[in-house]
Amino acid sequence: MKICIVLSTRPEIIKLASLIKILKDEKINFFLINTNQHYINIMSDVFFKFFKIPKPKYNIKASSSTYGGFFSKTIKSIEKVLYKEKPNYLIVQGDTNTALAGCFAASIFNRKYFNNDNKIKIVHIEAGLRSFDERMPEEINRKLIDQLSNILFAPTSFDLRNLKKERLELNKKIFKVGNTISDIIKDNVPLIKQNNILKKLNILKKNYFLITLHRPESVDNPAQFNKLLLDIEKIGKKFNTKFVFPVHPRSKKIIQKLNLIKLNFVKFTKPLEFLDFLSIMMNSKIIFTDSGGIQEESSLLGVPCITLRTTTERQLSIKNKSNILTGYDYRKIIKAIIYFNKNIVKPSKIFGDGKVATNIFNKLKNLKH
Repeated sequence: MKICIVLSTRPEIIKLASLIKILKDEKINFFLINTNQHYINIMSDVFFKFFKIPKPKYNIKASSSTYGGFFSKTIKSIEKVLYKEKPNYLIVQGDTNTALAGCFAASIFNRKYFNNDNKIKIVHIEAGLRSFDERMPEEINRKLIDQLSNILFAPTSFDLRNLKKERLELNKKIFKVGNTISDIIKDNVPLIKQNNILKKLNILKKNYFLITLHRPESVDNPAQFNKLLLDIEKIGKKFNTKFVFPVHPRSKKIIQKLNLIKLNFVKFTKPLEFLDFLSIMMNSKIIFTDSGGIQEESSLLGVPCITLRTTTERQLSIKNKSNILTGYDYRKIIKAIIYFNKNIVKPSKIFGDGKVATNIFNKLKNLKH
């Protein structure tokens, strides 16, 4: 069995780390391709070192200012690697442009070079997520990746149901396995508890709100972003609680252009390292975010989450009552805070039991290839 893993972004590296470690320990023949989707990706080397996983065998310089440019360069480059290496499996994770490019490259390669018995099997980890909001580029990516893949690993029963509704079980192998982020959190809880980022930032446990914003629809409209920040300031004042805001590079550019008044209840920080961020999450009163992954992590850690979007692909977090959708509606946000002030959110295993990568590996090992 020979495996190719295509990745690039921080979430992909983090969520694939536990599986990569198993492949390494089991002495499986595998290699990594990094597409450098985020061309200013300073943290990549740090993550490979932190998780003790090998650096990519292939680094594709495919960054581009346009989607078309990125896909064109990336697909061609991955196809060349596949022709050279001829793996049995190609693994992608999530809903990134990198994951979609990997799927396209393998699909094109299969048509060109191999008969049905020798095709590369495409594996999608984190399959079946649906927000049912096609204004989100990731929603289109998810659907295409699932259609192009042969083996689908769904994190939850909701995601499995989505795949079955789309009748994908008719010609693909689908499994419910959980989310590999549960493995990472379980493995690092001792280190999170020893972390001293709260002391560095001069904040107290369960005495602050955490906010993260990075999506284009959240920050790319300066007037809307400005209003959201002012509302956050009002909320902090109303509940006498400061917001800690690790600023994503996308958000930082917009903030620098805004003529903001001084915000007394918002503490801006630079982007945090992995363990620092998990510690800040675990010890916050409530997390406010537009991220998808943080909705999972907050449920696993037992921290209330208010998602500043009107749709989510992490449906189980809503059912679990650990996450509330508010969009940017000030009144809905206030109502959600009041709800969480009255209701305790406990750590949950709805997104995995900490053994997800082992489950995935065992299923792959038992498949014919």
